[in-house]
Amino acid sequence: MSIIITKIKLYNFRRFREYVIEPNEKSNILIGDNESGKSTILEAIDIVASGNNRRIESIGLENFLNKNAVTEFNSGNRYYDDLPQMRVELYLSGVSDPTVNGENNTEKIECDGIKLVCEPNEDYKTEITESLSAQSDYFPYEYYSIRFSTFADQAYTGYKRKLRCAMVNSDNMDSEYATNNFIKRTYFQYTESDTKERAVFRSKYRQMKNSFCVNNLGALNERIPQDKHYTFGLKNNSASDFENSLMIYEDEIGIDNKGTGKQIFIKTDFALEHSGSNVDVVLLEEPETHLSHVNLRKLVQRISETQKGQLFIATHNSLICTRLELNNAIILHCNDEKKPVTLKDLHSDTAKYFRKAPPASITEFALSRKSILVEGPAEYILFERFYKTVSGHKPEDDDVQILDVRGLSFKRYLDIACLTTGRVTVVTDNDKDVQKHCKDKYADYSGNNNIKICYEKDDTKHTFEIVLYSDNSALCDELFPDDAQQYMLNNKTEAAYTLLCQNKDIIVPTYIREAIEWIKE
Repeated sequence: MSIIITKIKLYNFRRFREYVIEPNEKSNILIGDNESGKSTILEAIDIVASGNNRRIESIGLENFLNKNAVTEFNSGNRYYDDLPQMRVELYLSGVSDPTVNGENNTEKIECDGIKLVCEPNEDYKTEITESLSAQSDYFPYEYYSIRFSTFADQAYTGYKRKLRCAMVNSDNMDSEYATNNFIKRTYFQYTESDTKERAVFRSKYRQMKNSFCVNNLGALNERIPQDKHYTFGLKNNSASDFENSLMIYEDEIGIDNKGTGKQIFIKTDFALEHSGSNVDVVLLEEPETHLSHVNLRKLVQRISETQKGQLFIATHNSLICTRLELNNAIILHCNDEKKPVTLKDLHSDTAKYFRKAPPASITEFALSRKSILVEGPAEYILFERFYKTVSGHKPEDDDVQILDVRGLSFKRYLDIACLTTGRVTVVTDNDKDVQKHCKDKYADYSGNNNIKICYEKDDTKHTFEIVLYSDNSALCDELFPDDAQQYMLNNKTEAAYTLLCQNKDIIVPTYIREAIEWIKE
């Protein structure tokens, strides 16, 4: 049984002042705008699992500790006792190691878990206090301690990991350091059950290098004057020399010479290979980067077929969200909320619907604060112009997103809207029966103040083109031949585009004006 992360708590870690995530047992799809913290959450998991002080030291604590927390401290009395602490806690289940269990967590409950704590070092309290008094803008990053420990308050390091993670970051596929680090971590996963095997490899590798020097560099060294006491040789001063020389090959080509898209496939394959056994958690950072749509579909299929342990994916891609089940989506917003929005309670039929036919707009909709859903390309073509007519500016100026959604999908989107914090208005035809198609159909959403259904109240004006013609008959008769209304019904997209391109004013239908004015509130 692999270890599962049941809760993640972040305090003053990068952009998060205080944040709590309760992930799903199997798949977690982190979606959010830029700078919403998707990568930060993956990084937090990976760092705490690594137990590696040097990772924080190499990047610099000043780049991890929340900027607002530092600013708040500097604007206050600047007392030692008020210095902010940075903390990441991972609550775990499925752990057999008793040293992981304890009450040393912010909830003060006995459970399994590990944590990272960065706080002022008590040993330097005098120096810190003096420095704070001497310089009004000084912050004592250098005097902070970095400690990885279990909830039993037992320290651990990378050599005694309590949680095994595999990280694949598409952003640094071309980085030599990232590739070498991935190869070493993969090697350790494959040799985890036999540390003696590692020692044998190192020993034989060193012997091979020594043999090479004796058998091949002898003639070269004879050319050096004997009184100089100099010789050529191979470096042999690192305990990890063998691991640093390793390379993974596919068809005799090293992965460092593969394209970035192929590297994503290979590294994801290796990460998933041992998930659930030698790897507890797999972390994927925007796997859609560098991949064509076809290859992305292949990658998603590979993930769904081979994944066994817990998975965290940070993505902007709708295909990943829907094919790996919308119920697993965790939505992050760029604000001060203390927890994300999850879709765990999304009806299974709705998740299955989007899985079968994933629309390109689902991620954008889930992240949007204000959305207008229209049911066809004709409405979509003209809606921005309608919006500018009513409001005087573009939809994006009000953070409003307009999405073309087929009428049969409206309720599926509204099921998602019920679980998020965004405002949504549906602009729909009445199809000759207002009561049936506009009132009764959406009655389940009538009590939600963030959802509004807008439609033409007159049953005889059953579709958008008829309403549009009724309000703009003179203009439409001028633009379209013979029976203008019938032409518009038969050529919906073309007629809408013609109206968009002409320079005369268009009267906005009442129900569409109502939708725009409501979403702007």
